[in-house]
Amino acid sequence: MVAIQIRGVSEPTRSTLSAEARARGESLQEYLLDVLDREARDIDNRRLPAEWTAGPLVAEALAVDFVDLMGSERQGRDSQLAGG
Repeated sequence: MVAIQIRGVSEPTRSTLSAEARARGESLQEYLLDVLDREARDIDNRRLPAEWTAGPLVAEALAVDFVDLMGSERQGRDSQLAGG
């Protein structure tokens, strides 16, 4: 586990964060760890769509005609119903 120390935090900022932690029934450390974890998840969530659109799947994407797709699905279903 890594320890993080932040210097230069103003007293009003520390006081506000401490009050929020108390309101949640947490220690300041627990509250700040939750804040850091949420921020890290948000960063990951913002990064994923960029990775998806930049990845090789975009180059391999094919245009699909919805009407044709539904027709072929319907034919397959009809064949299964007729055979069963």
